[in-house]
Amino acid sequence: MSRTAAVSTVLAVLAVLSASPAAMAAGGTSTASTATLSSVTVSAPQVIGGTPLTGTVALTTTAPTGGLTVTLSSDNPSAATVPAQVVVPAGATRAGFPIITLPVPNPQSALIIGSTGTVTTYAILTVVKAGAVTGSIAIIPGGTGSGTLTSVPAGISCRVGAVVTGTCSASFPAGAVVRLAAKAAAGSSFQGWRGTPGCGDPSKIVVAASTTVYCQPGFTLK
Repeated sequence: MSRTAAVSTVLAVLAVLSASPAAMAAGGTSTASTATLSSVTVSAPQVIGGTPLTGTVALTTTAPTGGLTVTLSSDNPSAATVPAQVVVPAGATRAGFPIITLPVPNPQSALIIGSTGTVTTYAILTVVKAGAVTGSIAIIPGGTGSGTLTSVPAGISCRVGAVVTGTCSASFPAGAVVRLAAKAAAGSSFQGWRGTPGCGDPSKIVVAASTTVYCQPGFTLK
């Protein structure tokens, strides 16, 4: 055997010996996963204590065979708690987990923390007491006629037309169901509500936290 051939043989043997078992099992192609934690998110950044939420962990790439375990914790368990861990299934890039929030006497924040190896990241959640979170409803004047608008519970009481008077916007607790009523003034008729986002049915508007729902009545002259 020539010296060149002998060197080539030695190099080939060294390459085989240095290959990882996973690479040898796959015919020389490594199957090692480089997946690690990318982010932790929560389904709502602010919630009334006692309302359940969903958290999600996302990876940088698909989880390896057997899945990838992400360790979870909350830095304020008196406001929010999470399971000790969540497993991202093999081939997936994310997994959800439950978040339990608790009634609190005052607004409190909690870090929902996720860790894999040397990577740690978190999402911020604010938990408030019932009634502390509000949304609002506002009336948009429209049409050629005039009339009055009121709400149950009380809050909105205004007249729209050539001149707008009264209270045409009001805040309500998040989750409250508000009913709007419209009454045409003399010489006008009420043609119904004009569809706007969130105001498809003014008889039962569900108030969303930190959101304003705009409703427009259709008054016309007779």
